[in-house]
Amino acid sequence: MKQLTHYVFSAGICIYALSVFGFLSFASILVSLWLSLSINYVIDILGHTLRGTPARTRLTHSVFTAPLWGGSVSLASIQVLSRAASSFLLPSMSLFWVGAGILIAMGHLFLDSMTQAGVYLWKDRVAIAHFRYNNLALNAGFIAAGLLFTLVAVAPPGLIPQITPIHLSLL
Repeated sequence: MKQLTHYVFSAGICIYALSVFGFLSFASILVSLWLSLSINYVIDILGHTLRGTPARTRLTHSVFTAPLWGGSVSLASIQVLSRAASSFLLPSMSLFWVGAGILIAMGHLFLDSMTQAGVYLWKDRVAIAHFRYNNLALNAGFIAAGLLFTLVAVAPPGLIPQITPIHLSLL
């Protein structure tokens, strides 16, 4: 997937998670945006080799290593940010942000698993689908999904109708 797709989709799922857990604030949205940018950037900059054509490596594109990178980048980022703001970060909030970093990293792998190259599971690559990484419709769809997650997270109550089991049974 394209970098922009990774950034928007992972920011959307992270902001939605903030909303679900009741941690949504302007500062937490900024941290989510930073983590989405930094984690996706680190995974791609460290996880691609250039031997004629870009290729993914196990270093960051494995279902076992990507969560470690996401959690590590997140933990380092929130420690630096809390010290820069001269504030104390509760251990529970540190765990939440590490979890958010892992969520972002796994979102990155999910998007990459939709492409031809797939991601690593042990020594083999696996792919959910085999689209090209620059497929316009697929990238646009996941960007739209990320924006929709963000909209649902920040929309005032009542603006977006709630879907209930009754609505689902009508389908």
